[in-house]
Amino acid sequence: MQLKEDHTSPLSNQEFDKLMAGLSFDWPDKIAVAVSGGGDSMALLLLLATWCERNDVAIYGLTVDHDLRAASQDEALQVREWFLKANVPHQILKWRGNKPTSNIQSEARKARYQLMGDWCAEQGIKQLFLAHHMEDQAETFLMRLLRGSGVDGLSAMECVADLPVSNLEIQIVRPLLTVNKERLLLCLRDAGQEWISDPSNKNEDFTRVKVRNLLEQSEIDSLNSVKLSKTAQKMGRVRSLLDDLTNQAELDLVRFDVLGYAQIDGNFTENLHEEIALRLLARILKRVSGGAYVPRYEKLLSFYQDLKKDAFSGQTLSGCVIFKNKKSQIIFVREAATVKDDIKITKPKQILWDNRFIVNTNDQQGRVVAFAKIQLIELIKDAPNLKEVIYSQFDDHILRDFVLPTIPCLILEDGKVILPDLLNCENQPSFSVVLKK
Repeated sequence: MQLKEDHTSPLSNQEFDKLMAGLSFDWPDKIAVAVSGGGDSMALLLLLATWCERNDVAIYGLTVDHDLRAASQDEALQVREWFLKANVPHQILKWRGNKPTSNIQSEARKARYQLMGDWCAEQGIKQLFLAHHMEDQAETFLMRLLRGSGVDGLSAMECVADLPVSNLEIQIVRPLLTVNKERLLLCLRDAGQEWISDPSNKNEDFTRVKVRNLLEQSEIDSLNSVKLSKTAQKMGRVRSLLDDLTNQAELDLVRFDVLGYAQIDGNFTENLHEEIALRLLARILKRVSGGAYVPRYEKLLSFYQDLKKDAFSGQTLSGCVIFKNKKSQIIFVREAATVKDDIKITKPKQILWDNRFIVNTNDQQGRVVAFAKIQLIELIKDAPNLKEVIYSQFDDHILRDFVLPTIPCLILEDGKVILPDLLNCENQPSFSVVLKK
């Protein structure tokens, strides 16, 4: 929902109710909110706490101590005191280990999302609320514009989006994207609530701070948060259209096999607009590899140009092996050398393996690893015909040799190898494996 522009009054609970009503998902019985102690996140805490009390939703607060400044621990403890005052349960999550010396804000953001996402997953919480507001939207747009980003980068942050951590199915929720920061601070002043001013927000070593200062000090009338935020929203509509066209192209042209590979007709480049073709390729590469990010635009464009050549002989990109089969179809397979997951199972549970397969071993205990040649050798000691059964499921031996080492198998504590049920080997013990959507 878009509120009327108002820079002079605090955001009311009634207005916040309307913002919450405009969010598009089924309401859960519990949520989490990220609170650094800054003015925007403290305002979100107060607004959410009131809303949750009226709507019978449990709320939990999360504060990440990045341990990058001497005062960070004391600040996290101060936030805890404010949570106690608001009668909201609170958890401090500490970023441990070696800290980066460059690209600090980006790395801290990744760590923050991972820590909060892991905590939410452990508690069965599916929605994590963030206090991004109109100025954040404008700053992000301008930073990405300066980097030369395309439509996706210039699109507005979404009110509801997937947490950018590849192994967690948690949503981030931003109800304040159309609200300017001053109205949030007025909420705190009205409530008599203090907040923390982070000194890094004044450090011009960071690009975001430089961009923020530019917007605040600019003498150009149109260079302001309201205008840039609206432009980002327009770009978001363009992105939505392109996504719809890419979805249709995927339905028409791409087949994702249950074994984790994908194929597309070699002439797809002739049938699609270049922008849709590039988006489709990025989507295939991301899904087949299980990666968190698509390849950089320059590499993707170079790959697309190579695919248009009759002499395309194959290559690797973004954790995938790509080649043409005898039918001139383009095949995308997970690159076996980059499959590292080795997950120990000690009790019945469902796991995500290699960020591609949902695995359920039922009551069987052991390690879920890639189905390497050594496991096949072990299996055929007791069942010599099993190799033929497995191989018969592939029309192409090249595809077979690429795919088999990229699917999971289970090694029991006694060393016995158990195959996934998707290999369809009757009379053999198996466990459940489903390709992640």
